[in-house]
Amino acid sequence: MTTDLPAAFRKTLLAHLPYAEDDGFAATDDLAALGLNSMGVVQLLTDLEERFGLELPDELITEETFETVGSLWAAVGGLVAAERFADA
Repeated sequence: MTTDLPAAFRKTLLAHLPYAEDDGFAATDDLAALGLNSMGVVQLLTDLEERFGLELPDELITEETFETVGSLWAAVGGLVAAERFADA
């Protein structure tokens, strides 16, 4: 189980990873190997945007962003942090 990822992110991600067991995935795990396909990327993107109240900019919607659990969290987490600082 990965504890360095927020629970809300892990829970949202898990719903789109048919080959992941519970939330037993690591930041280095390949999303495609965990069952995320191109249609799943679209659905996951929508769910993440709704869950975190943000919109991923077009320049972050890349194969690299959706390559691993960690690369996806780096993109989403960066936007979440930016939103928090903007509200402060």
